[in-house]
Parts: sequence; structure tokens; C-alpha cells
Amino acid sequence: MKFHAKMLDVLYMREFQAIAATLAKLAKECVMLVAQEQMHLIVNEEHCSTSSPLVWVSIASKDYFPEYQMTPARPEHDLIVLVMSAMHLSRALAVLRSGSSSSVHSCKLELKQIQFPCISVIASVVSPNSSEPREVVHDVPVTVVPPSDWSSYMLPKVPNTQIVLGVPSLRLLRSLIDKLKNISPSFIFHGSTAGELNLVAESEMATITTRFSRLLLHKPDQGQSGAGAETESEIRCSVDTRKASAFFNALQLPNEEIMIGIDSERCICLQLDIRSNVVLHSILPAVCAEI
Repeated sequence: MKFHAKMLDVLYMREFQAIAATLAKLAKECVMLVAQEQMHLIVNEEHCSTSSPLVWVSIASKDYFPEYQMTPARPEHDLIVLVMSAMHLSRALAVLRSGSSSSVHSCKLELKQIQFPCISVIASVVSPNSSEPREVVHDVPVTVVPPSDWSSYMLPKVPNTQIVLGVPSLRLLRSLIDKLKNISPSFIFHGSTAGELNLVAESEMATITTRFSRLLLHKPDQGQSGAGAETESEIRCSVDTRKASAFFNALQLPNEEIMIGIDSERCICLQLDIRSNVVLHSILPAVCAEI
């Protein structure tokens, strides 16, 4: 079993660090699925199973890593499944942050067996007072999941949604949700095919509605239920305010637009297109709204 990946683009390295930092704020453990064409990072609200994931990121290996080699334990296997501390991974990648005084030329990820299996994060760094590069190495302990247990760690599927709206101001949405969590334990997403999104928070004292209008209406994926989007002009779903706030406050990425998919009374699907073929997903399950 072998895995080796190398990043050379400074922007990609900083982006990868921001992804790891985001996941570290959401869960204790991170699942890394290494396939031939893609790498997936998954965290979930239970910290112990990926059956109900909160967030996952899919990265196209060829676009992101100029060097990418993955050899499974057996030829018939198409995955390497690793479980690690999300915080340890984030700290190991901290040298890639844009605020660092040193210049990072490259970063390698390698699966190694020392006294324990680990992902070695090897950064080639040049400090301001030296022209010679040096290697900064962090070994992140991992658990190699055997194929017999893979069913508990599979990549989540994006649920069917009846409407998908693009919100261009992620910063505004994050600030709004952070304020709403102090008003109501849950709030309602109202989406319409007219390109409107209403966020409603209700309490005994007041009802607060925030309206986003003239939003870009995205079509659901081919596998999703398009019939509902045609027959229903408004879709609504109530979600836990704290879970939504935790997701938005954890984001360390500079993206401004987020896509919000609404599956009536089932879930809210959030999608952040970090760049081409690098996508962050989140699912917020529906809760029973108080009447």
C-alpha cells in the first residue's frame, strides 16, 4: 500500500491548508478516502461514523497534485481509507498558511509506516534569512481502515433537492446566521423558483425574516427530483440554528458564493465550489419547526 501526492502551486497549498482548518473546526476526526482520480476528506457531526456526514470535500487529484500516486494493498481494491485527527492534520499543514514568514516551495503527503502508520506532511521551506531550502516534516498518525469496514466510511451522496439557489454574499449570510442563533433554536429556509430566499427566525417575542432576491436559480442534478421544482413555486425546510452557525463559522476559505439546495422538510444541502473540480459539501438535516 502506497500513497504519495505533491503540491507545487502556492495558492493550492494555502487552499488545502484552509480546507483542513475548516474541517478541524467541525469534528475531532477526519476520514481521508484516497482513490486514483480523487481525494475526499470527510468529517461528520457524530465524530465516529460517516453514515450521517456533516461536511466533505472532493478534490480532483490530477488538477490539484502534479505528482499523485496511489497503490492499494491489493489490485482489486480501488481505495485507501484513513482515519486521523482533523486537528493534527490542520496543525501539520499550518506552515502553508499565507501569513507565514517563510516561503514554501512544495508540500508532499506520503503514507508511511514508522512506529505507526502515518501521513507525513513534508514542506520544502525557505526562510527569509537563508537561501537554502529545508524540510519541515510533521507525521500525522492514522488508522488504516480494512476493506471489511469500508461500508461505514463511504463517500456520502448529495441528496435530492427541489431547488438550488446561488447566494453571492457568503460573508453576509454567515453574519446573519450568527445573529439568528441567539433568537431561535431553529430557522426556516424558504426558497422560490422566482429566485428568492427567505431566512425566518421565530421566537415568542418576534418573527425576523431576511430576504435575498434576484438570486441565480440553479437546476438540480440529473439524479435529483426535477418534477418537484416545476410544480412547487416555494420550498421550505427548518434546520438547527447551531449546526448551521457552526458550519458557516468554521469556513476558512475566501469564496463569496455558496449554493443552497432545499429538499422540502428533509434537509438543506450547501455547496461551495472552491475551484474547478474542488467542491465542499454540507448537509443540514431538517428539524421539526415549532408551531
